[in-house]
Amino acid sequence: MVVRRQRLAAACLILVILVVTGVWVAGARAGSRTSQAATPAGSPRSQASAVDTALNGKLGDESPAFCRIENKNLLLPIAASQATIIAYHSLDDELIVPLTPLGKRTDGNLVARGINRILSDEASLTYHVLSCQGRTAAQTGAVDVGAPAGATVVSPVSGEVTGVKYYRLYGKYDDVQIDIRPKGASDVLVSLLLVSDPRVSIGDSVEAGKTVLGTVRSPIQELAKRLAPITGEDGAHVHLQVTQSPSPIE
Repeated sequence: MVVRRQRLAAACLILVILVVTGVWVAGARAGSRTSQAATPAGSPRSQASAVDTALNGKLGDESPAFCRIENKNLLLPIAASQATIIAYHSLDDELIVPLTPLGKRTDGNLVARGINRILSDEASLTYHVLSCQGRTAAQTGAVDVGAPAGATVVSPVSGEVTGVKYYRLYGKYDDVQIDIRPKGASDVLVSLLLVSDPRVSIGDSVEAGKTVLGTVRSPIQELAKRLAPITGEDGAHVHLQVTQSPSPIE
């Protein structure tokens, strides 16, 4: 009889422990949910988290936005770790659409900066605006992005390839021009020149920052001399420009 009572008491004790434990766990979960719900989207903690996420993405992004046309961002066509300079200049063409640079303008020499020369101390992009005497066109009508010959060139916008043109630059250099009509911007063409080994064809769809267009061609002396003194390298680069070009009526 005594043994039976002892067993019954032990069973009751175990039951009480289980009930108390269950209540404690449920309370902890409810408190966690309450704590999460008490942190609104606009709170300092939420904002700090969003800023950290954006900053980490910016620092780790090899194809950041580097300029704009109207309300559309263009991504860097060269991996940020390989780009040696972002240099805007004027272009005598009445159809040119001026580019709006993103980042911080600098006029300093880049030779001593080593790697990540297109990044400022604040981890934002830096760019040059080259002096073009005698030209009245917009100073940011085109941009040269320096990189070693053979570096991969990716599409700066999402859209459709409308042209892959082989031509003779200055009448003596074989070169390729790739034209892309951006998605949602049917009235302009984004063109990249000084490209070799093209990987796309007319009609191909391309994705910004991902689709490989080709590689940077070997430097052309007449063009490389604008960049070489600033970067301390051979001046190889890819040229990008945007022109007005309404799509044909089908």
